[in-house]
Amino acid sequence: MRSFLLLCLLFYNTIAAINSLNDQKIQRGEFHDEGKFIVDYEDFSTNLTDYASRRTSDDDKMTPEDQNRNDETRKSGEVDESDDSSDISEERERDSVDHQHLKSLTAIKPEKHQPVAGVINSAFNDRKTFSCPRTKLELVTGTFVGDVSPEDITIIAAMGDALATGIGLWPNADIEFRGASFPIGGDSTIDGLITIPNILREFSPKIIGVSHGMGADLPDHQLNVAQTGATTKDLYKQAVELTRRVKKLTEVDYLKEWIMIIITIGTEEICSRCDGPSYDHIKKAIEHLQIEIPKALVVLLGPVHVSSFHEQKSNLLKNRCQCSRDQTEGFMYDVSRKWSRVWKDLQKFVETGVTSRPTFGMISYPMVTITSRYPNGLFIRDKPLLNRRGHNYATKWLWNRLIGGDLYNLSSATLSQDNYFCPSVGCPYFRTYANHVRCLLRTHQEAAETDIVMEGSSAIKKRRRTIQFLYNVAMVVVGLAFLTVFILGTYFYQKSKAGDHGRFEIVEEPQKKLEEAQKEEQKALLTRQNTRAQSEQATTPTGGIQLAPISVGRHKSFLGTISESNPDA
Repeated sequence: MRSFLLLCLLFYNTIAAINSLNDQKIQRGEFHDEGKFIVDYEDFSTNLTDYASRRTSDDDKMTPEDQNRNDETRKSGEVDESDDSSDISEERERDSVDHQHLKSLTAIKPEKHQPVAGVINSAFNDRKTFSCPRTKLELVTGTFVGDVSPEDITIIAAMGDALATGIGLWPNADIEFRGASFPIGGDSTIDGLITIPNILREFSPKIIGVSHGMGADLPDHQLNVAQTGATTKDLYKQAVELTRRVKKLTEVDYLKEWIMIIITIGTEEICSRCDGPSYDHIKKAIEHLQIEIPKALVVLLGPVHVSSFHEQKSNLLKNRCQCSRDQTEGFMYDVSRKWSRVWKDLQKFVETGVTSRPTFGMISYPMVTITSRYPNGLFIRDKPLLNRRGHNYATKWLWNRLIGGDLYNLSSATLSQDNYFCPSVGCPYFRTYANHVRCLLRTHQEAAETDIVMEGSSAIKKRRRTIQFLYNVAMVVVGLAFLTVFILGTYFYQKSKAGDHGRFEIVEEPQKKLEEAQKEEQKALLTRQNTRAQSEQATTPTGGIQLAPISVGRHKSFLGTISESNPDA
């Protein structure tokens, strides 16, 4: 009896210790409640309609076999990370939004250069929880790359490799499922399929260019020109094809609408040759887009970097590439640095290059960084490509990065726990280099009185000249003109009065010389006459000879008469 009691007590203490240890792990964030599992689409979908029409309630359903397997997994306390088709998902319930977490979340933290703070105070998981405020009704948006909001995107396109073609996303089939790829897929809605276009539809329902269905030969109005196995050397050819399709759009005028171009490149290229990208080919493609498309926001994504939450520097892509499988971790790090340097140079080219302009911007991310507690479950079996859950995580990472900015703290972010961010109140735009330091907010009333002036990559407000100001300027100009005319007129009038002939009188040259000679002769005659008179007055007594007035003819050199007042003279 005593032995039985001792065994019961020991069992009870063991259970209590295990529960206490689990509680501590939960508090440390080592794992969360996995009572509900979202099953990957590749498990039960039998056709495209079933795949695209799945909703959240269907995702939570599980077959008895899966339930038994998960029960065994929970009992053992271990998860087989080598199983790529693991049904364990870290996603939280879509209807739950952690508002307490969002209140304390600052997506961009001020540093030495004091960037614009972007506090995320609202988020969503699906259409039911979507509550992002509309900014276009109050603010002027879409004037340059610094104030492009999700509501301004009308056209979306994709270039690149297999991440955009969606190859392998259809269960047990090596076909391209472009309608489900995270950059361009548009099958179903945000409730059944999380992609960038489906999120943009919640802000602007009329999105053009999204991909639907499967296959490589899609209609031209679906702007997905990516190719499976493409490298950076293929981007220029894709850019030419994309501009051709854009110019053929009839639903909208591409010259007036903003187009978002998402380029995913590098995942297959790294695994094929384990080297850096071709800068010249990417630059040529970007330059072609700058010339042909007037208003565009390019999102340039490098290869995927999938890692464990506790070992974020270790890229699991290394073990799935033939050329890097036997290399060290430092080898993969050096390759990543090559991609980062090229991405930095491309960003500088777009900002300050010869073809740069305020209505064409680029957001470049050298790596698609995804962290997970079970990172092996994000890949397609035996391939370096993301599966359906991996595309879900890539969508959340890219969207939150576009809204949160470059300083979004990825090391502490948990993709399985984070919601999809709404644009911040302080800067409700896509975070680009143009609004990183200064975010310009203009209401429609302010826009009526101000103009935007670009200084480099930043924008400043310039007060528009009002009607009253124009009237004042006109009065000043008229007054100055009247005063100038009065002064100049008086000056020329006085000068004309002092002249010998009229301003418009034509004087012949010989006559003019004759008149000048006569004037000189008269002066000389008067000088001699005065000199003679003075000498006579000095030698002749008073009452002597007096000179009569001299009359000089017009054509005579000298003529004079002497009048004798004294008959005896």
